[in-house]
Amino acid sequence: MAVNRAGVKAFGRMLRATAYHGPALGGGMTRTVTQVQETRPLLDTLTAIRTRRAVKEYVETPLPKAWIEELLDAAHWAPNHRLTHPWRFHVFLGEGRERLVSARQAAVRWRFEREGKTVTVQDMEFARTKCYSSPAIIIVSVVGADDPIIDRENYAACWCAIQNLLLAATARGLGSYPSTGDWIDENFVGPILGLSENERPVACIFLGYSEQPTMAKRLPVDRHTFWHTDA
Repeated sequence: MAVNRAGVKAFGRMLRATAYHGPALGGGMTRTVTQVQETRPLLDTLTAIRTRRAVKEYVETPLPKAWIEELLDAAHWAPNHRLTHPWRFHVFLGEGRERLVSARQAAVRWRFEREGKTVTVQDMEFARTKCYSSPAIIIVSVVGADDPIIDRENYAACWCAIQNLLLAATARGLGSYPSTGDWIDENFVGPILGLSENERPVACIFLGYSEQPTMAKRLPVDRHTFWHTDA
């Protein structure tokens, strides 16, 4: 299918013109690892919301366990109907990340075989490297329900928890981003996590110190807002 390059460029110009150019991780500039460690920043909620971005470049410096626990506690306060607390957090640090490699590589093989392609050594190595791309990796899984309505509510609650965690990380000067993909969606990671039959993975969160510059971009909200004021 032909790409309308003029249209793509025009859309890009529109994004730049309407973008929110807020501070990167707060403070007008990306904080260094030392600054984050020494000052423990704490952004207000709206600033954290507007400046949270998908960060994909991390410094390998390990995170204190207490800092991760603080983020998990923030996630735990997400809304969940009937107080089902359906989320489960699986935290991988240090050499523990090696346990994720086999699931990631199995997903790559599955994808290539499905597409009739030959997987290469480089593909397998990239899958391994991805498992070490941030100092902390958190896999979020959900406890399902037989009732389809409750099951959907539980899944939605997990994404509320994930957003809480991402915002808390941003507020604290840390980088993060959520990811899915075949290894999550096709449950290759399930056996690694020891999930029961009524559990399934929801997302993988990469987390750590980052000095990657970020800039938030969003279209104006009035393009997606409908006000209903008449009976």
